[in-house]
Amino acid sequence: MLFDLTGFKILPVIIPDGILFLSIFFPQVFANESKTIERLIELTEPRGRDAQEKVERIKEGEKAYLRFCVHCHGLHGQGNGKASSYLRPLPRDLSLGIFKFRSTPSNALPRNEDLYRTIKKGVPGTAMPAWGDVLAEETLMSLVEYIKYFSDRFQIETPDFKMSAGLEPPYEKHSVDKGKVLYKELRCGRCHGEKGERSGRLENKLTDAWGNPSVVYDLKKPGLYKAGFSSEEIYHTLVTGMDGTPMSAYDYVASEDLWHLVHFLQSQQKSEEIPPLRMSQKIVSYPTSKKIGLSPEAPVWQGIKSVPVKLRALKSASGKPAVINIQSIHDFKHIAFRLQWKDETPDTAEPGARFYMDAAALQFSSRSGFDSIYYGMGERKKPVNIWHWKADSFQKVEGRLRIKNKWVAVNPFSEKSVEEMNASGFGALTVQSLEDQQVTGKGIWKNGGWTVVLLRNLKTASPFDVQFRESMNGLVAFALWDGKQKEKNANKKVSFWQQLQIQ
Repeated sequence: MLFDLTGFKILPVIIPDGILFLSIFFPQVFANESKTIERLIELTEPRGRDAQEKVERIKEGEKAYLRFCVHCHGLHGQGNGKASSYLRPLPRDLSLGIFKFRSTPSNALPRNEDLYRTIKKGVPGTAMPAWGDVLAEETLMSLVEYIKYFSDRFQIETPDFKMSAGLEPPYEKHSVDKGKVLYKELRCGRCHGEKGERSGRLENKLTDAWGNPSVVYDLKKPGLYKAGFSSEEIYHTLVTGMDGTPMSAYDYVASEDLWHLVHFLQSQQKSEEIPPLRMSQKIVSYPTSKKIGLSPEAPVWQGIKSVPVKLRALKSASGKPAVINIQSIHDFKHIAFRLQWKDETPDTAEPGARFYMDAAALQFSSRSGFDSIYYGMGERKKPVNIWHWKADSFQKVEGRLRIKNKWVAVNPFSEKSVEEMNASGFGALTVQSLEDQQVTGKGIWKNGGWTVVLLRNLKTASPFDVQFRESMNGLVAFALWDGKQKEKNANKKVSFWQQLQIQ
């Protein structure tokens, strides 16, 4: 018999011409397929009130995307926004439907909760910020729904099951030793190094699915674990892999063994302080009756509240996030900001220097809402005012002779070491004219860190300057360059907008 029709119904059908033919009915096959199709339709095109609510949610998601995400991910989610050329790793191409961070098996779509987590917490070691610090839960969920429309995969597939992490065994020497053996057996060291220190033979030779360089992370630094560094988060990274990268899924390894590997990785981690700072905070400029000068160690700064601000590296090679501490005061005529941050080595301009200097910048907008202007160099018709300080030869470094060579003073205007600039988006950075250079500054490196003071009149005659006034609410963002890390120009660490209040 050519076909085995066991279990199927054969129904005789007579058509008007009297011809008899057999209709074969495959009940179970079509029933399952029908249920799958119906489920897809319900997920993508729900009925009635649910459909209307989803439409409204997607509209809100589109508004939020165009406000906060389009600059990196592009209008159609293809990872080609105006900021993308300055970022490493490149922003994710959402239109391909390939996602690194999932709780689902390799090559499967992420669940809503996976997308939500990535948007809310951000991605360490990249420019992707933790949007949960500044956006409401409803906005985060609307973004989840909207970005799914960039890829057809979400219209024809449903996310797979969530891979269970099982029960974590006790963290003890026996478990760590077993994990060490597995680390060698799986040849993890070829990329990550023998002890996870990013020194494997394949480091700097790997590319992702699109041919872009794929950075191997130092497993000793938990703050750079992209998908998180808790036990369960590390387990899920191992069992699901990172689609589109050389990091494969070890779903074929027994759950208990993977837990041993997790414990070995944790045993290699260096203890580091990871500040639980929110992305956006309030900085208050307090009034004072005392004289404000340029001395970074002046008594006037004592007792002034210092606000720690977290900055993210735009390129992954720059390492973990930095923290800069900000103070501000004004005497109703002048306003000053004091910046303090840790830096193991003072990189200043001097004879024989590589011209990778330590530097800092403040970026101002007179607008009050962080959602009113993009924090990366402003926007067209929405300019920002920038104060850029560089550690030229006139900055004091404890324990080092002061160098008098004028040729190494990189600022063309004066010994102030500060340039005032304006920007209206990427590629639209201009230096203000000599007469509009009104900011003065001074820095000192001491005890493993910089302290820098920047000073200017509250109000100036320049139409390009931000104008300060009492009771003003504005925005300020910060940037740092570490000369030792060869950071320069767009290779830097940046903060999100901080609320600035002039009391």
